[in-house]
Amino acid sequence: MSRLQKGRVVRINRFSVPADARDEFMKLIQRTHEVIRAQPGFIGDMILEQNSGTEAFNLITILQFEGEHVLQPVIAAVARSDEAAGIDRQALSRSLGVESSVGFYSPVVLPELLAA
Repeated sequence: MSRLQKGRVVRINRFSVPADARDEFMKLIQRTHEVIRAQPGFIGDMILEQNSGTEAFNLITILQFEGEHVLQPVIAAVARSDEAAGIDRQALSRSLGVESSVGFYSPVVLPELLAA
């Protein structure tokens, strides 16, 4: 049986991005991650991309944090940054045709297998 690793939280964002919107959306991702990386409680991130042919790209961003207690301050920092830059993230995603799915996960620690 597995156990949840205490504390740490991982946010996984999945995006389907039309090919002609990729560059602009990647600028938003870069900007967002720069803000998040500067926040207390941030541990690490990864951005993955899969080309789905000539029509779209699939992007996955993975962000790891110390715990749930840092999430609201991080979200607030991104919102402040967006407001200062005049970015409406939801409107921009709609205009670019980006579809997204977001979820928070807790790492699982698998117990060591006992030798028989």
